[in-house]
Amino acid sequence: MLNIETIGRLHPLLVHLPIGVLLFAAALMVFGRITRADLGAAVSFAWGAGAFMAFLSCGAGWLLARSGDYDADMVQVHQWTGLLTAGLGTLTFLVRKYRWLPASATVMVLSIAGHYGGNLTHGEGYLFSNEEASSSAEESAKTLEEQALVVSDSTGKKVIRRSFMYRDQVIPVFKAKCYSCHSAAKKKGGLRLDTEAFIRKGGKNGSVLTAGNPAKSKLFTYLLLPEGDDRHMPPKGKLQLTRQQIALVQTWIQRGASFKEEIEVIQQSDDDPLVAGIPLLPLTADSTEGVVIEPEKPDFETTLLSRPMNAPDQQILLKLKEQQVSLTKMSPGAEYLSANFVNTRDFKPETFQALQGIQNQVVRLRLTGQPVQDSDLKQLAQFKNLTRLNLENTKITDRSLELLATLPSLEHLNLYGTAVTDTGLAQLAAYPNLKVVYLWQTKATPEGIKRLLKARPDLKIETGIQQLAAPDTNKVLSKK
Repeated sequence: MLNIETIGRLHPLLVHLPIGVLLFAAALMVFGRITRADLGAAVSFAWGAGAFMAFLSCGAGWLLARSGDYDADMVQVHQWTGLLTAGLGTLTFLVRKYRWLPASATVMVLSIAGHYGGNLTHGEGYLFSNEEASSSAEESAKTLEEQALVVSDSTGKKVIRRSFMYRDQVIPVFKAKCYSCHSAAKKKGGLRLDTEAFIRKGGKNGSVLTAGNPAKSKLFTYLLLPEGDDRHMPPKGKLQLTRQQIALVQTWIQRGASFKEEIEVIQQSDDDPLVAGIPLLPLTADSTEGVVIEPEKPDFETTLLSRPMNAPDQQILLKLKEQQVSLTKMSPGAEYLSANFVNTRDFKPETFQALQGIQNQVVRLRLTGQPVQDSDLKQLAQFKNLTRLNLENTKITDRSLELLATLPSLEHLNLYGTAVTDTGLAQLAAYPNLKVVYLWQTKATPEGIKRLLKARPDLKIETGIQQLAAPDTNKVLSKK
């Protein structure tokens, strides 16, 4: 469904049209001057079309800037140079006798607007690396062994190890994988990761770092979400962190997320070498959190979206939209929908009941943070095509898990931050197609999780604790 937010996101696509057309118009003028050909009509058309598309792009860009995810000062420069480009393009279209003057000005201002637009999208220094980035890369190449000093005393050898894990190990990862969306130029979700103060501050949805506890740090747990999840970081399509980089972030947080240099005095015997680098956490092959991932069969959702479905009632869609329920099509040309209640204010059971008329079309449902009760979920029994259900930070209990067992297509269930216990987990064993369940910060115990895995060894359980199991040579691994 096309809405204001979607139109704003079209800006990166729309903006390339006026750039290409305006530069083509300038090239036509140069070509006409060299060949002495009469291209006046074509040149005028190109300048007019380019200016018109520039104004459309400015409108979409203004909608995108309202999200507040970008640096205000840089957005303002980009915005005004973009508008000036559109205005100069219009002037060039109208003027013929001295067209070279506004044409030259248009190309110059267009270049400036494009430069700032590139910085907003990809981060500063994307095209040309600066000395600061180079020196940071050199610093990150230093190992702990190079920073170690061996001294002797009456008790034997000691190693004084100076390490700066945040500067030398964490920053390079953030710079390579996170700064393009979370830095001074662009701060999606209100989050910046380029300084200590901003990391501690968090984003629009609160803190992302709990020192000493990776399981309660979104900075780490969001790295573990499936790429299809809206909150997975980095977003799908972006360069993902390697397993070693994820383990490094986990280790840094678990050690206290220090932003300062650390000095350790280590007693060392002659046959104990100093091991440089960052060690991985101890891992066990039989850990309930360390699940070896095998190649998955095509999920039900993929098969479902290929089946024909009647169009949903437009009156119902309009009513839901008025209640700030976000409805988006799962794929172009298909009538299956994803329903998101995250932005719904003053949630009431009546709001939820409005979905009844489109229960066959709803494939994904997100009720995150809403005051949903067990009784509200009774009506979900009719949602036979529901494959993903997000109930994190709601008021549901074990009773809801008993009610949801009737859903034949449910594959992903998010119970993060709810009051479900081991009693509720036992109900999950009866879910016919369930593949993934999220249990961070619930009342479930490790023993209850083990019992569930024993009953359903095919189930993937995410508890927010990263474990990297040693490869099992009897199984074929697939890298997600």
